[in-house]
Amino acid sequence: MGKPPDLVAAEYALGSVDVERMPWYAADWLADGHDGPALRELAGLDGTDTRLIGELLPDALSEVGVRVPSAAQAADTWLATLAQRLINGEVDERTVSEHASAFVSRHLDLDEIWHSPFTDLHVLVDEWDQDWGRGNQELATTVRQLCRDHISRVPASPGIDLTSLAHGSAEQQTGGLRRLLNAWDFIGVHDPRANVDEYDCLIAPLLARLTKGAGAGDLSEYLSAEIRGHFGMTVSDTETRAFARRLLTWWGTEQGAR
Repeated sequence: MGKPPDLVAAEYALGSVDVERMPWYAADWLADGHDGPALRELAGLDGTDTRLIGELLPDALSEVGVRVPSAAQAADTWLATLAQRLINGEVDERTVSEHASAFVSRHLDLDEIWHSPFTDLHVLVDEWDQDWGRGNQELATTVRQLCRDHISRVPASPGIDLTSLAHGSAEQQTGGLRRLLNAWDFIGVHDPRANVDEYDCLIAPLLARLTKGAGAGDLSEYLSAEIRGHFGMTVSDTETRAFARRLLTWWGTEQGAR
C-alpha cells in the first residue's frame, strides 16, 4: 500500500521511516506522474541497501515537491492534526492525551518535543480516573485549551497519519515497546546507560497479543500475571490497565477496555 510523500517526510524527520519499504513507495510516486533521477533510482532498489535508500530519500522527496521538515516541525504538525480532530469532534480529550503521551514515549530521545504542550499532555495522562489528581472534567478542559492554543500557532495536515508515527517496522515496534516499558519501569531499575533491557522478556508476548487484537483487559491480565510470576511482585490493576490503554494507543487501535 502506498504512502503519501508528506507523511514519509515527517517520518523521516522523526526517525521512524520504514526504510525497507521506500522503493515501493517511490514506485507509486512514479506511477502518480512524478519523476527525477533520485526517485527512479530509489524505485529500482530492492529494499536491502538501507544506507543508499537513506541517502536517496531526501532528494527523491524533493523531486516530488516535498521538503523534509525539521523534527520539531514534524512533531508540531502531528500534534496540530490530532488537536484538530478533537476540535472536529472525532476524538475526545482523553484520547488526545493518550496519543500524545504514546508519541512522547516513542520519541523520548527527541529534544524538540520536551516542551509544552507535549510535556503537559504526557504528564497528565496518568491522572484520568484517579483520586489523587485533577478531576476528569478539569483534565478535559486543560487538554482542549492546550489543543486550541497549539492549532492557533501550527496548522494541521490532513496527510499526516496519526498512528503510523507510533510504530513501523518490526525493529521500530520492538524499540518503541521497549521505550514504553522502560518509561513505565514498574520495578524502578531502568538506567539508560547501564540497564535498558530489563523488560525485554515482555516485548514479544505483548507484540503477539497486540497483533491478534487483544484489548486492554487481556493485556492487563497478562501483565499482572507475568509481573507476579516472573518478576515476583504485584502491580495494581489500575496501573496495569492504564499501561494497557497506553499500549493500545501506541499500537494505533481505538479499542476500549474489555
